[in-house]
Amino acid sequence: MASMSSISVGLSGLRAAQAGLSVTGHNVSNSSVIGYTRQQAIQNDFSYRNLGSSPVGSLKMQAGLGTNVAQIRQLRNKFYDKAFREENSFGGYYYKKYTAGEEINNIIGELQSEYKAQDVIADVWNSLNEISKDPGAIETRSSFIQSCVTLLNKMQDINKSLFEYQLNLNQQVKKEVETINNLTSQIAELNKSIEQIEADGSRANDLRDARNNLLDELSGYIDIEIKETPVGNGGATRMDILFQGNELLVGNIQQKIGLKYCNGDYPFVEPVFTSSKDILPASDTSTPLFPNLAQEDLGTNSSSTKGSLKGLLVSRGEVIGNFDMKDDQIGNFSIPNVQKKIDTLVHEMVTLLNEKTKNGFGLDGNKGVEIFVRKSGAVGNETPGNYATLYTLDNLKINPALLEADGYNKLGFSTKAGDVGDNSIVLDILNEWKKERGNLEGASIDGYYKKIITDFAVKIQEDREKLESKLGVIDLAQNKRVTISGVSLDEELSNMLKFQHAYNSAAKIINVIDGMMDKVINGTGRVGI
Repeated sequence: MASMSSISVGLSGLRAAQAGLSVTGHNVSNSSVIGYTRQQAIQNDFSYRNLGSSPVGSLKMQAGLGTNVAQIRQLRNKFYDKAFREENSFGGYYYKKYTAGEEINNIIGELQSEYKAQDVIADVWNSLNEISKDPGAIETRSSFIQSCVTLLNKMQDINKSLFEYQLNLNQQVKKEVETINNLTSQIAELNKSIEQIEADGSRANDLRDARNNLLDELSGYIDIEIKETPVGNGGATRMDILFQGNELLVGNIQQKIGLKYCNGDYPFVEPVFTSSKDILPASDTSTPLFPNLAQEDLGTNSSSTKGSLKGLLVSRGEVIGNFDMKDDQIGNFSIPNVQKKIDTLVHEMVTLLNEKTKNGFGLDGNKGVEIFVRKSGAVGNETPGNYATLYTLDNLKINPALLEADGYNKLGFSTKAGDVGDNSIVLDILNEWKKERGNLEGASIDGYYKKIITDFAVKIQEDREKLESKLGVIDLAQNKRVTISGVSLDEELSNMLKFQHAYNSAAKIINVIDGMMDKVINGTGRVGI
């Protein structure tokens, strides 16, 4: 019996060493796989066989029955996982906000254009200055009309580019919502697979790696809270996911994210909790993921600046900004803020030129006409909130009367009919052009566009610094995870040698016992041997 027991002990050593070699080989073969977690074979003792009482005290004399592989565990640190995912969420927000800001800056700064908006604005002023020298000159008046045409075309092109980029971001929002739903579904499926495999005490470590990688990826899109819940008695766990107190995935029941229109005037969508695959109308009452995004505190010290989805929504906004919009409509939104400022600048220029010239007289002795007119809406019927009646960029055009062959005659630059040499109105416009204006944040007309670009560049720089800071913290958190979870080939080589020697030692023990038993069974009790 003792010999058989010893063989059993040796055999358990063989199995334990073989399991160690298998885990080591698995670690080495996956050392270059991103997101792989190093595994370790945990060994412990089998139960002991009592041989009797010890002569010392009440201790028992026992003999071990071998070695057991208790489990193949992953080497992970939950605290480091949580820290990484939180910082990854911050990084996702600032990455989207910074990259969107760079694109917006390219549009308003016209980095690829040789003829910039500031040059166009300066051309209008220069044309007026030339008219002030000779108010009756046909060439300078025609040049002024052309500079106004160019100004309006340039500003409308910029506004159009901003709107097109909003639509681009809108598409990105749709894609990210789809990705978030897909990731959550995959995590739910992995939860089920892991529960099934680990129900009998086995370990589905590779599936756990896949699940953790998906959780890492999901954390970049939205700010998630993860709760690991034990399932059954086999050691299996389920990952439940919460988003801002809402159950995104709990008990493997997924709450889907859908879309609805922000309002009825624009094509922009916002994410809401709904199972509908269609985009819901603005009147739908489904719970939004970000209920107060315009007014939410998103300063540099805010803890709410998480997730690339929120970064996209903040950059895109929910409206097309114009001068008449209230601050609570614009709020934190990047593009609408820029649109409002550009529209305000154009509105100030249009109002100044129209108001000064419409009461003057042209070269033909008749009352002057407005330089800019609305595409729709009657003059004098301005209604706040009704953009079709306002001097907004999308609703402006050059007065067709000025584009006629004798349009220069209709510019009302004279205070008296027939006084073609009068330049007082032009001088008044030039003087007002250079004045600081409250509606332009204390800047003049010719300086405000530069202020728009400069102020926005400062915000981009803030986002860039925050992004770089978060990327550094993300790298630090990842490095801490790698020190625990990463595969060290040197360490695995050492383990391989250790388990190989253990395997050889266990094999020698079995060989020795086998020889002893062979001698006892076949070599005793026979004469002459």
